Amino acid sequence: MRRIMFFAVASLLVCATLCGGTAFAQVEDEVVILGIDFEKPVVDAKYVADEVEIGVGGVKMFRIRASAVGYSPAERARIVDARLVHALSYGSLDPADVQVASVRGLPTVYVGNIRIVSVYPSDAEAAGGICSQKLAGVWASSLACCLRSLAPYARVAE
Repeated sequence: MRRIMFFAVASLLVCATLCGGTAFAQVEDEVVILGIDFEKPVVDAKYVADEVEIGVGGVKMFRIRASAVGYSPAERARIVDARLVHALSYGSLDPADVQVASVRGLPTVYVGNIRIVSVYPSDAEAAGGICSQKLAGVWASSLACCLRSLAPYARVAE
C-alpha cells in the first residue's frame, strides 16, 4: 500500500513538472454533488466496465477509463452524470464557463461553480500516458463544445 501511495505521489509530481501547468485555485462557492464517501452511488454489480462513456442525450463527451480513490469507472460515471444533469438544469450554460481548476492538487473540470469531474493520475495513464492537466483540458473542451447541443436554446449564451 505504501508503495502504491509513493508511486501515486511521484506520478503527480512528475506530471506537474512535465506539464508545467499553472496551478488554479478551487472555484469559490462551488456546488459539489456526490462528493463525499458515504454518498457513493450504487451501481449494478453485474456491470463492471473497463471504460464508461460520459454523455447526455446521445452526445458523447469523454470516457472514464480508470478507477480512482476507491470508485470504479461505473461509480464515477454515475457521479458525473448526476453532476451534468444538475449543471444542465441549474448551472451556467455558457461554454466559456467551462474551466479547469485545482482541487486537492488534481485538475478538476467545472461548469460555472459546479464540479463535474477530477482527473486522477490513473485517468491520465489509462488515456495513454497524457498529463492529467492536459487530459482535464481535453475533457473540458469536449464538454464546452457539447453544451450548445445539450442545453435548452434559450439558456445558452450567444
